[in-house]
Amino acid sequence: MDWPEYQQLCDRPDVWTRWMLEQTRALLREAGDLAAAALLDAALAQAPLSKPVGHRGPAATDVFRLALTRTQVARVCEVVEAAVADRARVPTTGVVNAAVADSERSPTTLVV
Repeated sequence: MDWPEYQQLCDRPDVWTRWMLEQTRALLREAGDLAAAALLDAALAQAPLSKPVGHRGPAATDVFRLALTRTQVARVCEVVEAAVADRARVPTTGVVNAAVADSERSPTTLVV
């Protein structure tokens, strides 16, 4: 994969970094939504998308495709927005960034 193709892929709302999947999964677990967290577990269980030659990012920058139904998107958004409102903390990074809740959403995928 070349860099332009990779950058275009990473701009898609259905492509998430390992870091973002892990952070969102932690919020879902904290909220007690193990079913939604399992969706992210399934995405992380897949092989990450190929990186272009010369990519030097660590494993946290691996990217994965994540396809969610409208209902699943709504639930993930609800949990993330509640976490932002409550200034919830995730184990590895601290306070949830308010920009996450302000992200634009498509009807079938979540953009964070």
